[in-house]
Amino acid sequence: MSTKKEAKKLLCKVTTVKVSGTARFVAKDHLKSANVGRRDSNFDHLFLNKVEENVPDATLMVSRLERVSLDVPILTKLGDKAETKLAYLFCLLEKQSKGEDGVLLINGYANIFYVRGTDGNLWAVGAFWDSDYGYWLVEANSREYPYRWNDGNQVFSRDS
Repeated sequence: MSTKKEAKKLLCKVTTVKVSGTARFVAKDHLKSANVGRRDSNFDHLFLNKVEENVPDATLMVSRLERVSLDVPILTKLGDKAETKLAYLFCLLEKQSKGEDGVLLINGYANIFYVRGTDGNLWAVGAFWDSDYGYWLVEANSREYPYRWNDGNQVFSRDS
């Protein structure tokens, strides 16, 4: 019998979700339909005018963060499936634009997507439902910045 406590795993698969692709996606064209009421300056600088072309339909894996973590361990765990498209986040935001039930958390916890910015780097893009104001808040955090994501947050990655 082992006396060591087993380390709590980092991510626990919750479900998968299909998202629609698009021929051309620019975030600033979808802010109103997604009901994004607030953005941080990183998001505006790196993603507001980013163009994604020929984005295919996809299936995303939705995982719950089981313990507090920085981005690096999450990215290590997800491997080459970590990076997603900004279009996929907005596809889901539009489906829950009024805070409806769905795959995105609407309880104030983060929905985390790893997306490549216009600077060529992979960023953690968090989407939070603000029930006081009735809109989505999106922010972009550098994966090197020591930002700690709380347990209970959701992480989205490619399933295939």
